[in-house]
Amino acid sequence: MKFKYHLFCLITICAFSTLELVSKLLKGGISPFTITAWRFLIGGMVILPFALRQLRYDKKHLTLNSILSMGALGILNVCVSMLFLQLAVHFGKASLSAILVSLNPIFVSIFSPIILKERLAKIQFIGLLAGLCGIVLIVLGEEQFHHQSYINLPLGIVFALLAATTFGLYTVLTKRTVIRYGNLLTNSMSFIMGAIILFFVNAVIGKPLFFAMSRLNVISIAYLGIVITGIAYLLYFEGMKGLTAPLASQYFFLKPVIAGSLSVLILGESLGVMQLMGILFIILALLGNTLLPKSMRKAVPVKQS
Repeated sequence: MKFKYHLFCLITICAFSTLELVSKLLKGGISPFTITAWRFLIGGMVILPFALRQLRYDKKHLTLNSILSMGALGILNVCVSMLFLQLAVHFGKASLSAILVSLNPIFVSIFSPIILKERLAKIQFIGLLAGLCGIVLIVLGEEQFHHQSYINLPLGIVFALLAATTFGLYTVLTKRTVIRYGNLLTNSMSFIMGAIILFFVNAVIGKPLFFAMSRLNVISIAYLGIVITGIAYLLYFEGMKGLTAPLASQYFFLKPVIAGSLSVLILGESLGVMQLMGILFIILALLGNTLLPKSMRKAVPVKQS
């Protein structure tokens, strides 16, 4: 029964869709470097007690290689991918950043056959194309591209695309580690080590280690750490256990729909007609990949290297 795995992915993407919104609401000019480091340190610490309990239950032992592997994943996710996303929100538009980072399933589908040797179903391949068309329509329909409200929207777009690419790679690389060492331990260790390394980087390059302790900032950082970085990540990779990496990542096509709607309602951002058409393409892509019968889900052969 794969319903629960789809449900885990759906809950995850609903939480992920609030990331850009909450980041924009932060006050006091908090650095994206500071936000990212605290977010993952809190998230990792929330998961750690459950990870240690599971480690004792499974009677597993961490080796130097496993620690280094999780540390490398933490660097890729925390210090690279999620830092790029936070920079995209800082320099650009919340809704556009959310839309562009949703491209990561495209990169998952590129990396997955190469690294995991997973085969794409034909309907998944068609869904990817439909989702990509939706993303293109949304970007081309952006009417505030040169708006003065944003620090540097083109740079924000570049950071968002880099975040999508690197998170796609992280998604694929993490699946094997999760299967071997477990969801809790992999996420907790990689989050904490990645955050510690980013704090060290911040100190070296002169970025602030702390932020203004206003009520809004504390609540927002806590939400980013506990809900989005702790609970949502656990659900996502738990869902990926029962699905292929490309299929699980398809849920990111819902992120523009949810994040865009929240940005319109709360931040006052606007969506044009072309962007609404793009959102429709994304919904159709998701439905096509999850609701069609198994008889229509024939695999697309992947050339083995």
